[in-house]
Amino acid sequence: MVSILPESDLRQDFARRRTRQWLLVIPMVLAIIAIRAADTGEDFVYGLPSGVVIGIGFALLIGGIIFSLINWRCPACSKYLGKAINPTFCGKCGFKLK
Repeated sequence: MVSILPESDLRQDFARRRTRQWLLVIPMVLAIIAIRAADTGEDFVYGLPSGVVIGIGFALLIGGIIFSLINWRCPACSKYLGKAINPTFCGKCGFKLK
């Protein structure tokens, strides 16, 4: 499915998607830190039982991965953009993202 929007609108959409990807790093890193802190063998971490902290951390990580799979798509063809955080073009349709 190729978009019929003007290229400038598609590039703005890509810029918004890239910003959301960068903002996703914050909760992902915090989730990893929380999981690591809860895995020290202590009963309570951050005032919560360790198991709860680990569960919340993994839930955040899984949610972040799902969000990334939905968000990180080419605005022109809607195909996944892959692992690169700052691609210059879509590897599937060739749309110039910048």
